[in-house]
Amino acid sequence: MNHGHGRYYCNYLDTMANHPHLSPEEIRHRTCLVTTTCYPDTNDIRLLCAVDLCRLAAQHNFQIFIIDDSPDEMVLRQLRGDDASLGEYVHAIRQDKAQYSGKGGALRQAIRMAAEWFRENNIDADKSAIVFTEPEKTNIIEHVYEIVFPLLTGNTDVVVPARNDDLFRETYPIEQYHSESYGNFYFNLLANQCGSFEWATAEGPTKKLDWLFGPFAFKMNLANSWLQYEGTAWDAQMVPYVRGVRMNGWRITSVPINYRHSRDMKQQEEGDPIWVAKRLHQLNLLFDLLGKRELAPYS
Repeated sequence: MNHGHGRYYCNYLDTMANHPHLSPEEIRHRTCLVTTTCYPDTNDIRLLCAVDLCRLAAQHNFQIFIIDDSPDEMVLRQLRGDDASLGEYVHAIRQDKAQYSGKGGALRQAIRMAAEWFRENNIDADKSAIVFTEPEKTNIIEHVYEIVFPLLTGNTDVVVPARNDDLFRETYPIEQYHSESYGNFYFNLLANQCGSFEWATAEGPTKKLDWLFGPFAFKMNLANSWLQYEGTAWDAQMVPYVRGVRMNGWRITSVPINYRHSRDMKQQEEGDPIWVAKRLHQLNLLFDLLGKRELAPYS
């Protein structure tokens, strides 16, 4: 079936022209997406974004694994969709909170499902990639090829995509733009001071990551580092790769992408003090769990 991949290949073709042996079809076969969801009801606008992400993933032949903790069972039904063709690609199940607690636990459950899918399909763990994204970031589908290419060609171990700053400012709630820019500045200062993240040039260390963007990707053979970390919040995304870089010499790469955030998300959250408070809570938590505990210089 022709799913109309054409317009999603433009960045892939521009960036990967020098590696003709890694086709889009092979990249799709060796890549899984994972995400987590939890909505109070089926009217949540974020659910509509998540459903769109599932539809796009299936349309472009990416396996996607979703762990849901919503109280309404209808959420799972909507994620799975009515189209039978989605079932081959969209794997949405309830969170097993007895074994996997919180947001971090849901991430681990999704990663474990993806790892099992790779094993069942006899796909080499060293030549495959897992991509995490938040479910509302539907535009990330346009950039999966760019994100996983350095992993699948053996040039890095972890990829943290980086937003174009102009599009970041334009398409995000302005409060989120400022809070995440501030947080990124702080974490990059710590990362360069601790030494492990330095990328030396004549002008000094220039290694910068878009820490608070959210999406990241890693080689599947590193999955145990996420599965063994017990954090229950946003730290479960980042701490495993920080430890991998600092303790095991993992290579980490920032891949710039022209990501555009959901217009509906911007409209819903901008100017709302509840969302401003949530951003502050996230920064305070990560300043402690990531900044103080993981990026402090070794004594």
